[in-house]
Amino acid sequence: MKKAFNNIKEYAARFLFTQRCKYCGRVIDIRKESCDSCENSIKEITGAICFKCGKEKKKCDCKGQILFYEKLCAPYYYSGAIKALIWRFKFRNKPDIADFLAEQMAKCVVTRYEGYDFDLITYVPTTKKDVKNRGYNQAELLAKRFAEILDVPCENALVKNYETAPQHTLPEMKRSGNLLGVFEVNEKTDIEFKRVLLCDDVKTTGSTLNECAKTLLIGGAAEVFCVTVAITENEKTEKLVEKEDLSPDW
Repeated sequence: MKKAFNNIKEYAARFLFTQRCKYCGRVIDIRKESCDSCENSIKEITGAICFKCGKEKKKCDCKGQILFYEKLCAPYYYSGAIKALIWRFKFRNKPDIADFLAEQMAKCVVTRYEGYDFDLITYVPTTKKDVKNRGYNQAELLAKRFAEILDVPCENALVKNYETAPQHTLPEMKRSGNLLGVFEVNEKTDIEFKRVLLCDDVKTTGSTLNECAKTLLIGGAAEVFCVTVAITENEKTEKLVEKEDLSPDW
């Protein structure tokens, strides 16, 4: 009887308050959490992966880059509903979306990095100007909520010294140079001899994560592992990372 009563309350609440898809924000059936279109568009990264690029081995397109991080993983490819959700989180002032995304990142880390313990979690930094314009650093929100789930300290280990051109707007050959010297270790954070887990929202070419990892190692970290919410599958997807308005402004 109690269970039936709780179900009635749940349905009543859904009738009173419009049910929206957790990914795109569109109105949906009260009995669902997401629309069929979004569910069918999600591409999870499953099976054996390449820990350099984070993609499934059959999709690996590594070109022999010099990488300063040990491993990289992500639960999703940057496409469909996940792309729309990250867009809403990043550009539509929806900080609460960090809760869901952080949960997915945590599940991925527990699976992919089984057997590894981390001393601290940190994130790709941004400038004060970017934070002022957006209202928050999305990578910082993800890292803090993600750290709570894993019960690992989260610290602001990196500082971004100046503005740079968005990575996706530059030819691949210029991306590393665009970031040269832009990051430095926060003197207030002790990273010496620690295994650090670095997080961000989307990995495109990996230049930003790699430069951050290099900076952390120079600053004394023992090892750097990386995790993101999503990874771009190809160059076409990469060019859309910050160009499309992917969802309605709910």
